[in-house]
Amino acid sequence: MRLLLPILLAGCCLGQYSPTAPLASETLRLARLRLAAATIFEKLPNFTCTLTIERSSRPAANRRFDLIDNVRLEVALIEGKELFAWPGAKGFEDSDLADMVGDEGTIGTGDFAGHAKSILLSQHTKLKFEAEETAGGRRFTRWSFHHPIEASQYVMRMRPLEGAIGYSGTVWADAANHDPVRIEMDLNEIPAHLPLQGGRKTITYQRVPIGASTFLLPASADLVLIMANGFQSRNVTTFSNCRQFTGASTIRFDDPPPEAPAAAAKVSWTLPGNLPIVLKTMASLDFSKAAVGDLIPLTVAKNAVSAKLVWLPAGASVSARLVSVHCGESPMQHCFAYLRLESFSFENKEGVIRAAMEMPTLDHQLSAAPPIRRWLIPRPPGDPANPPAVHGAIFVRGTKWSRSSTMLWRTLKEPGGARP
Repeated sequence: MRLLLPILLAGCCLGQYSPTAPLASETLRLARLRLAAATIFEKLPNFTCTLTIERSSRPAANRRFDLIDNVRLEVALIEGKELFAWPGAKGFEDSDLADMVGDEGTIGTGDFAGHAKSILLSQHTKLKFEAEETAGGRRFTRWSFHHPIEASQYVMRMRPLEGAIGYSGTVWADAANHDPVRIEMDLNEIPAHLPLQGGRKTITYQRVPIGASTFLLPASADLVLIMANGFQSRNVTTFSNCRQFTGASTIRFDDPPPEAPAAAAKVSWTLPGNLPIVLKTMASLDFSKAAVGDLIPLTVAKNAVSAKLVWLPAGASVSARLVSVHCGESPMQHCFAYLRLESFSFENKEGVIRAAMEMPTLDHQLSAAPPIRRWLIPRPPGDPANPPAVHGAIFVRGTKWSRSSTMLWRTLKEPGGARP
């Protein structure tokens, strides 16, 4: 009787419950939306995609966005966590994305499933059905939502400051299968210590085949931040080449002939310090189409010799990473770039390489510009004439770095030399 009394009192106050009474249409819509989201985002496989980010900024809302750079990365969703790597790297890193790409532009994470799960599945989010719409012959349901700052795990980092932010917005879902197709987030609950006025993030989704199934993955994301002083920073991200992540493995598309000898075991090769290395480009490169993070293949132009030993023979392969690239139109079309040497290989030997570029100097490269215009060329961020020790500064008139361009690099003297 003691247990029954509170139940009877609740029934008196809330009305009689009838198991045969139909549920409200809004309740059914919300249940179907959340069930679809749980099915989609709670069962994503481990996979990786190529991520290309176009970063730009403008001083005020009435000005156009100017391109800062393009960044290319590999992003993986592994056990529900986003990990990043440079293209061609041997593994993914559990590191802050901003640490990898630098602070020159806006950067964001959570696009795979983090935002969608917080909006569609969190008990803290208020979702409200607004309308059913038709566009392009396809029916959509439109929902408004609010996710409060008190429950938010969306952390905005504006070094050295950081803080969680709350957001409101709109979700569009396919009316037939309830797939979310577009999310617009207005970043409108911002802690007072962050110098941020507001912002907006838009994510679009599409079905992507991975293995024998299709999964709902982001197709693009657009993030705009408005600083307290009116300055705006933007990044537009596209996702491509999504495939299942299988860990460290080598994929072969053909079987070696039965009589082919087994490949020789790889040997780690450590280069001495102060080793001069003449490198040349293997193909022309259009910097206007390149992205930070791209690997640039180089080749050793002649034997790199020290103490009468050939440490790197002519023809050895060297990989350089594009660390920064900035192109401009004034006073003439031109591009600056920073390179960092990363690895080398020849025969069955391989290793890492740390070196500084000695020739051609930046002044020598700038001599390609007409003397009257040479001093008007704006320099990119940092000091190209004195780049970091492991970077080399490249300047080209126009946008193309020609094939067989030659450079002299010298390995750095450091304890232990280049680590194998």
